[in-house]
Amino acid sequence: MKLLFITQKLHGQDAFGALWIREFERRGYAVEVICLEARPELIQATLGTDAPFAAAIHSLGKENGTGKVRQILLFLRLILMLRYDRVFIHMAPVWGLFGAPVWVLRRVPVYLWYTHYTMQAGLWLLGLYARRMFCATPQSLPQYDKSPKKIVTGHGIDLQYWPARKNVSTDPCKLLVVHRLSRSKRLELIIRALALLPDSYTLDVYGVEAEKEYVAEMHRLVQEVKLMNRVVFHGSVPSKELPELYVQHGLILNMASETIDKTMLEAMTCGCYPVTTKGNAEAIGIPAAPVANTPEAIRDFVLTYCEHPPLGGNEMYALVAGRHSLTGLVQKMNVYIASGA
Repeated sequence: MKLLFITQKLHGQDAFGALWIREFERRGYAVEVICLEARPELIQATLGTDAPFAAAIHSLGKENGTGKVRQILLFLRLILMLRYDRVFIHMAPVWGLFGAPVWVLRRVPVYLWYTHYTMQAGLWLLGLYARRMFCATPQSLPQYDKSPKKIVTGHGIDLQYWPARKNVSTDPCKLLVVHRLSRSKRLELIIRALALLPDSYTLDVYGVEAEKEYVAEMHRLVQEVKLMNRVVFHGSVPSKELPELYVQHGLILNMASETIDKTMLEAMTCGCYPVTTKGNAEAIGIPAAPVANTPEAIRDFVLTYCEHPPLGGNEMYALVAGRHSLTGLVQKMNVYIASGA
């Protein structure tokens, strides 16, 4: 069966999409990829393998500066020209808007993976014609809570790429943040919590500066609460360098509302416990979280668990393997995709 896999980027930090594609290939699909931006050499560097990447990749040219109108025209040309039996849209519902006339007329089964809670035109239209819309948590896609099209699957971590690693953190006061720097992530809660902690506590922040204005606000906040010597913004980091960061920290903080960032699950494979909202903790399956989404509650949680997290490394890895493995995720989705249900 031929699968058209549509995603945003395939390179560097976003090369994890290649792991999804390979898992579909293991299921017997012949995969072709349309993405906004691709750099195959960085996929190979990130995945750390010399094996060829089997799927054919069709980039819409953002890496070369192609404008949006031309990207859309190229996208339409590709979906008309290529031959495929199913369409899988990965975290890019906007393409459900532009692809609708072709896929509806051809009656091609279309599926979406989206782990967010905001509505947009493409998502609204996909809600009308997509066969299923998969998400990681019950909090995702709240607009479709009563629709049989919404399927909650858990997240997907490739356990071949993320084997169990021993945590070697020696300083329980070193705290970690790894996620896109955007307003929805609520980094300000963590910075204000750090200001309430003893001076021995520090924070390493890694992530793409997705919203420049928000990043500037966070830098100003750090100055306002006088944490210049305790907070370091490191910028983005490739996936292959993340394990070394995770194993050197005992706690990773992420107060994003109503979503599980995959970085929390990756960190768990390295014995690093996520400090997150109660809703996210429940969706992940971890037993303890701050009692409220406030700096004071985050401070109290860190002080209680920084030296002895609620779960050990082996327990965290078993939880990820049991509830959030990529193999398990694709198996759950494939029940619907293979049959066209």
